[in-house]
Amino acid sequence: MPGILPTYPDGRIGTGLLLLRLSAAMSILAMPMLTPAAARPWIVMLLAVGLIIGFWTRMMAIGCLALLLSGLVTGGVPSGVVAPSLEMAAILLMGSGAYSSDAFIFGRRTIVLGRGRD
Repeated sequence: MPGILPTYPDGRIGTGLLLLRLSAAMSILAMPMLTPAAARPWIVMLLAVGLIIGFWTRMMAIGCLALLLSGLVTGGVPSGVVAPSLEMAAILLMGSGAYSSDAFIFGRRTIVLGRGRD
């Protein structure tokens, strides 16, 4: 069960996740071909801001990954989407870290499933 529950690491790992989220958001915003071809500009901006502040981070990463892959499939986006797609997959797998709004909202919790037999 511990592998399923999200954790919010802090310190160097949390800082690394923050930098990864910032890099991924800048990658999405720096692709001008995503805006007219695959989505409305406000959707791209919403996904980027969500990644920057760490709000629903995994859902934002799924949205960005879907946007990037749809642009790649339709042919409107060049093959330069591979690196941002890998960033989104890394965020999806690792989560947001302690320096995000997800960590503030959900916090670190300990779940006790049951008592041992006496």
